[in-house]
Amino acid sequence: MDEKERKERFATLTWLIDRYDVLRVAISRRAAIVLSADAILVTATIFIFGKFAGGFADHPNMGGNEKFLVILIILLSLTSIGLLLLSLLMATYSIVNVWATSHEMLGEETPDMIFFHARDTFEKLENFKSFKQKLDSSTDEDFLTYAEAELWRVTVATYYRHGDLKKAIRYLFFATFPFFFTLLAYSIMLAYQLLR
Repeated sequence: MDEKERKERFATLTWLIDRYDVLRVAISRRAAIVLSADAILVTATIFIFGKFAGGFADHPNMGGNEKFLVILIILLSLTSIGLLLLSLLMATYSIVNVWATSHEMLGEETPDMIFFHARDTFEKLENFKSFKQKLDSSTDEDFLTYAEAELWRVTVATYYRHGDLKKAIRYLFFATFPFFFTLLAYSIMLAYQLLR
């Protein structure tokens, strides 16, 4: 590969890495929207749950229909809260993947991403002197290899982040069903109490 081809390849690699950075930000924005929706639904569900969970113990002589509705509201609320907590967890995980290390996600055969990835640079180089020596001794081919490894890392990370965001959206979607049935049962319960 001649000098011109090397520069063009390096420019392409850095453009692709920057593109994945933009995608990461887009995934984070979407995850923030999911987190906001989760928070609103969790708050509303806990409010409804709190109104009836305590009231059930306070009224042991409730009629059969009332008991059924209260138990239904409690079960639906707990289901909704459980699904929303899973959604919260997955949305958070899509923003910050804190449990997996790079080499666990990428495989051990992935070369180091020195100068492109802070953790690899910090772990491989002890101090500024070793950093400077590595920087000065790295060839254009070395930088291409580092950039290719970083492109692989951001590709894999984006894949996992997007998958986690999809799971968060699914859990949120499925949590809306018990939430709306909770609201319906709550409305029926209020109407039943008013008409009594």
